[in-house]
Amino acid sequence: MNIKNMSSKETIIVWLDFGPYPYFYLGVISELSKLEKFDFIGIVTRKQDMEFIEKQKFVEFKKIFYYPDCYIKKSKFNINNLKKIEDEFDLNIWLNIFSDRSFNKFWTDFHKFTREEILVIIENSLMFFNDILEKEKPKMVLMQTPGENVSNVLLYELARKMNIKTLMPTDIHYRDHMHICSDHKNSDISNKIEQIKDNFDESLEIYDKEFVTKSPSIIKAISGFDSSIKSFSQKINHYTKRVSNNLEPIYLNVGKTKYRLIENRLHNIFEVKKRKQFLDNYAEKTLDNEKFLYFPLQSEPEASIQMNTPFYTNQINLIETIAKAIPVDYVLYVKEHPLQEIKLWRSVDDYKKIIDIPNVRFLHPSVNAQEVLEKSQGVISLFGATGFEALFYQKPVILFGDEYYDKLSMVTKIEKITDLSQQIRNALNDFKFSERELSMFVKILKEFALPVPYYSILKDGVLISATQRNRNDFNLTNLEFTKFIKKWEKEFIILAKTIQTLSKDTN
Repeated sequence: MNIKNMSSKETIIVWLDFGPYPYFYLGVISELSKLEKFDFIGIVTRKQDMEFIEKQKFVEFKKIFYYPDCYIKKSKFNINNLKKIEDEFDLNIWLNIFSDRSFNKFWTDFHKFTREEILVIIENSLMFFNDILEKEKPKMVLMQTPGENVSNVLLYELARKMNIKTLMPTDIHYRDHMHICSDHKNSDISNKIEQIKDNFDESLEIYDKEFVTKSPSIIKAISGFDSSIKSFSQKINHYTKRVSNNLEPIYLNVGKTKYRLIENRLHNIFEVKKRKQFLDNYAEKTLDNEKFLYFPLQSEPEASIQMNTPFYTNQINLIETIAKAIPVDYVLYVKEHPLQEIKLWRSVDDYKKIIDIPNVRFLHPSVNAQEVLEKSQGVISLFGATGFEALFYQKPVILFGDEYYDKLSMVTKIEKITDLSQQIRNALNDFKFSERELSMFVKILKEFALPVPYYSILKDGVLISATQRNRNDFNLTNLEFTKFIKKWEKEFIILAKTIQTLSKDTN
């Protein structure tokens, strides 16, 4: 294991989660390590990645922890201790718990966790993270945006309550650019907008829909994530090998037996086919000449929904609520997200509920989103890129969740659901497009944006993760990772220099 001796360097804790993230962050800190100003402590969530990270020579870690050790084989919890932690750090533990898709609604085919089982995991996780943060006293925590699972949410919450800087790369809906933010709301950008929006007097640059229509498709990049298993025979061999091996005893694998894995996979094959057939038969593929508001469904499960709009996670119920609130001469267009295909589509029952709402039209995912946006009278969205794009189409935007652009006057933020009807009417009747404000917004965006194609790098990280998982050959993974950091060296240098600069800022 590459463990460094004690030093006076500032410490960075690196959260090395599943999938592409360990390899993405290993690439970033491989450049950071060249500055010789930081020590690194890694927290790893999967054994397969632990095996590679312990052997690799790109980064010397001061310490490496395997996170699941803190809760594996534990069976008891202390509710008084949990309450003490919740009060001490001003947490909402159940809100954090509901951010994990394995505990509620999603990924529960194999096991329905009880309250007791959940709290065992939560208590031990909180004590584990608290112990590391108190003992190691890191300068900052480098991690992906919280919400992928409850563990990174708890780490994020504790670090921030202890005034430890959190830094996380995030998508900002702008071409092949990204941003490193210090919280999951991108508050540094929104705060800058708030500061200067009333006094911006620089020369205007005119932006229109071409600013977003010429951008590379993020959806295309994400849908192209490929585990390198292409043919049907390769998939069968991979799955046979997977069910033949003992699964790692993490909570995500509870209840997964060989028989149940095979049964679930076969069920999904037929279920997905049925869902797709229903979409093709009943979702509309054309737009009528009528006044409508556009609600783009977010793909699910989705970490951003759990973190940004935790009280609006049932999108089907929310659609009905919106439909009750729109003016009588409007229709609500709801469009399925193209990425829902890789998440097995939604249930037919969900689609039927949407279609059955009388003033809602349900659009097929293949319908051109830009055409819907251009013909709409405005966008109502949880959050995300569609609201961002609507600004360049000169459309009013109504949001339920936090977005860094929600400080603009062209955006209405729903704070109380009881005000929804009136706020929709106000947004439609009082909307004034401002070229000055949009020019200011883009200027700020460009100041914060880094020329790094985040999803393209993650796409390559998926391949390395799959290589490590499927081949279990250190030399092969090491070779692929060497190619990976060479390919993205310029981008990793940009990220490393940005992180170094941000590390100097005060919390």
